[in-house]
Amino acid sequence: MRARRPERGLTEARAPGMLELRVKGWRMRRSRRALLRLAIGVPTALVWSACVSRDERPARIVVSETPLASPTPRPVAAPASTPTRAPTVAPIPYTPTPFASKLDPRQLTGFVMPIEGACLPSRDAVMPNAPRTYRNGVHEGIDFYHGDVCTPIRKDLPVRAMYAGAIVRADRRYREITPEQVTELAERTRRQGFSDEETLDIYRGRQVWVDHGSSVVARYAHLSGIADGIDVGVVVAAGRVLGFIGESGTPESVTDPGTEIHLHIEVRVGDRFLGAGLPAAEVRALYSRLFSTASSAAGAPAAPAATPAPTATPAPPAR
Repeated sequence: MRARRPERGLTEARAPGMLELRVKGWRMRRSRRALLRLAIGVPTALVWSACVSRDERPARIVVSETPLASPTPRPVAAPASTPTRAPTVAPIPYTPTPFASKLDPRQLTGFVMPIEGACLPSRDAVMPNAPRTYRNGVHEGIDFYHGDVCTPIRKDLPVRAMYAGAIVRADRRYREITPEQVTELAERTRRQGFSDEETLDIYRGRQVWVDHGSSVVARYAHLSGIADGIDVGVVVAAGRVLGFIGESGTPESVTDPGTEIHLHIEVRVGDRFLGAGLPAAEVRALYSRLFSTASSAAGAPAAPAATPAPTATPAPPAR
């Protein structure tokens, strides 16, 4: 009788609740719970052992036996800026062109009075080159005050261009002089012993300058305002209204408003005022010829500008 071979696999053991494992001739009796732990634990241990090797090399992805290189990071491009169109023509800064004229700086004539109906003042103290001892200087123009120039002078009376030319200065953004400036400028003059050019320019207040060509420039000062259409670069004819009489820039406009209403004009030839260094009689003759009529400028005998007769009306002090 042939011996019966043991069967492989799990068979019911004789003892209740026990299983008998028969594999290749050996058998092992275990409980069901122990065999279940063994069935789960062994595969888990095998998987963990395969994942963690002794040298713990980093994993590599291999395709067709060729390792894939790590991806190279791409540089992030800066956001494209909106292209700006370059100007086709470069901007050219404004430079006033000297006004072309036939004026002879040595024989100036043909100018009109800056105030309609006015004449030269009778007092030499308000004419060019009159001394100004309080600032160790001299007056550089003519002052047109009420009661001394053949016509009434009042605030906001129109001021006219004395000759054709181009505007080279128009103080449209003028700021009135302040009490602090009056004090500071007086102290500066006292300390220096004279009024420097910056101080004089502040004292002239709101201004319009007209270039008449041939290095001749006229200045109109102490204006209360500037006429419409008058700005740098504008060409004006003789007689055109430039601004209006006032007292801007004078210390009295701060300390005693309304007492210094007048027009100050200067005629500059190069860097000097007309009549510089001349005695009073020659200065008056020079300006009488300046304000002769246009016909005299063409060659007719020049009629001197009228000078008013002495008047009983007290004139303001010379500045």
